[in-house]
Amino acid sequence: MAASKAKPKAKDRVETGIPGLDGMIGGGFEKKSVVIIAGDAGSGKTTFAMQFLYNGAKKFKENGLFITFEEEKESLFKHMLKYGWDFAELEEKGLVKILEYPPHEVDRFISEGGVIEDMIKENHVQRVVVDSITSLVLLHENEYKRRQAFLTTIEALKKWGCMALLTSEAKTRQGEVRSRFGIEYLADGMLGIHVVRRGEERDYAFEIMKLRGIAHERKLCPLKITDKGIVLFPGQPVFTGGK
Repeated sequence: MAASKAKPKAKDRVETGIPGLDGMIGGGFEKKSVVIIAGDAGSGKTTFAMQFLYNGAKKFKENGLFITFEEEKESLFKHMLKYGWDFAELEEKGLVKILEYPPHEVDRFISEGGVIEDMIKENHVQRVVVDSITSLVLLHENEYKRRQAFLTTIEALKKWGCMALLTSEAKTRQGEVRSRFGIEYLADGMLGIHVVRRGEERDYAFEIMKLRGIAHERKLCPLKITDKGIVLFPGQPVFTGGK
């Protein structure tokens, strides 16, 4: 008799704590994986990433690192308070570290890889967010150099040994969300947020395009941005009602 395939143990996964998501991905992301979350501006990519870090620190006792190339820390902290997430407190307690790289200093992120790795080890960081990878690859004028820069970033993240979530601006083609420069094939996973305007309102849907090594839900599901953060509704129809 063939041995039954054992389900992954909890210790092999990184739970997100985002309502509805962990059940769609077999309990969480794989440890040490690199996953892209792509969507249009205002679709909730940064909120998704910050929720991942906040839940890690508060629910799962896993320290986080947020690397931003776009929004300043003070502004980011202020915006996250509307969900009840006090990142200033987490930073003060050493549970979350924030690194800011202004647009003209994005290339410094690559050169400081060793310094960041040391900080990760010293602070026992297990979750890393990069917001956004688009800012990093925009430094380079051609596709080859962009992909090389992204590959170098992937290699650094893998070396750091953390579960990494990268936000990316999206392009939509024939109803499919893709990262802006087509670099998703280099990552372990690709998540997308679809946006449909209905008059003055927006509807959102969440999709898992790929997650290597994980049997995952393949259907789109509704995504809501609530006063407590992002909530997913797997199994429910998307974009219904209204025009």
